[in-house]
Amino acid sequence: MPRSPITPALTLSLDRARAHWHWKQGLAEPQKGSIEEVVSATGWPRTLGGVDVYLAVRARIPGLKRQQLDEAVAQSRLQVIPAVRGCIYLVPRPEVPLVLRIAEEQYRKRADREHEKAGIAPTELAAVGEAVLKALRKGPLSTDALRKALPEGTVRSLGEKGKKLGLSSTLPPALRHLEFEGKVERTLEGGRLDTERYLWRLPAKNPFTGAKVSGEPAVRHAHIADIFFRQAGPATVENFTTWAALSQREARAAMEKVPLVPVAVEGFSDEAWVLEKELPVLREKQPASSSLSLLPFEDGYLSFHGGPALLTDPRHHAFEIPVWGNTKGSTLGDARHMSIRSLFDGDRLVGLWEYDPDAGTVVFGTFDKLAPKRRKAVEVLAEGMATFLREDMGHARSFSLDSEDTVRGRAAIVKAL
Repeated sequence: MPRSPITPALTLSLDRARAHWHWKQGLAEPQKGSIEEVVSATGWPRTLGGVDVYLAVRARIPGLKRQQLDEAVAQSRLQVIPAVRGCIYLVPRPEVPLVLRIAEEQYRKRADREHEKAGIAPTELAAVGEAVLKALRKGPLSTDALRKALPEGTVRSLGEKGKKLGLSSTLPPALRHLEFEGKVERTLEGGRLDTERYLWRLPAKNPFTGAKVSGEPAVRHAHIADIFFRQAGPATVENFTTWAALSQREARAAMEKVPLVPVAVEGFSDEAWVLEKELPVLREKQPASSSLSLLPFEDGYLSFHGGPALLTDPRHHAFEIPVWGNTKGSTLGDARHMSIRSLFDGDRLVGLWEYDPDAGTVVFGTFDKLAPKRRKAVEVLAEGMATFLREDMGHARSFSLDSEDTVRGRAAIVKAL
């Protein structure tokens, strides 16, 4: 039976919705509070093995140093964990128990079948896990070092059968189970986030101790919906399902438990949803933002609502850009995930930027000519970013398989503007 039409509580222009997104994402003005409070309010950044996790947080906390973010992870104020869709995110400690349960739920849908096909019994994984916990009492270890530290015969190779399933041995799934139980946690190899090589350690305190996480998936889904719409509303059901990897049925059931109200956004959706408490703010006029932002390619401001199109003047939608992953689209108007860094003037995407590894500078280009004072302000911002990447980070690679050559290639696209 088709659903009845939904009457929106408010109709917004796209400009007004975009200004709200920009403000909620912490880009309209520098954010106050601790790093973990800012991340909780504006969205968990992806950790892809490159510098972009730093760039995402630095866009909200101007002048952030690498060491500040690394220390927050070393102190477990932020944790690198599997989250929605099984992707690895940087998540504030108070949200870790819920997020781990969400990730475990999605993981087990596939993993239990794969383990059965690979011939892995739950008792075997439990035995490997006990050996891992014993080995980690001496201190943090990488996966390879842990394998060598375990008694001979503890870890079993899964051979060709396991290889076809993406499982080399019983150690990775044992570690994943321990992580979901809060018995081990990831920390940074070399003390830095710009890597996908982690050390495993025993937590000072199990995150589930004293935590209240429902055993009912529907209740957990409602909590994750509240987090998403707090960071991204107004947003559609599709936006939520794409981010959280829930079905439409699961998503709508979760949203019914959250105080959401429908709004229409011209040029976006006749049925978007926002937390009810935000309606008074949306009814007010939002002052034009004068901020400038150099964003990483996979920033929440770009990805929460389906890509850069809503944030870019339609005159520039035909501009071709490199895209991330196997997603469809190759222009600003149809791409969901662009793999090049973006320059924002206020809440609008006005150009691109990249680090030039040969010159040690940040280059940028805009689709339209900037006023002289505005261009000078971007130049100052670019100089500060170049210093950060050159002196604090030592590189500008976006993800673990990125290279100096691909960075040069992106810089060449920017220079062509």
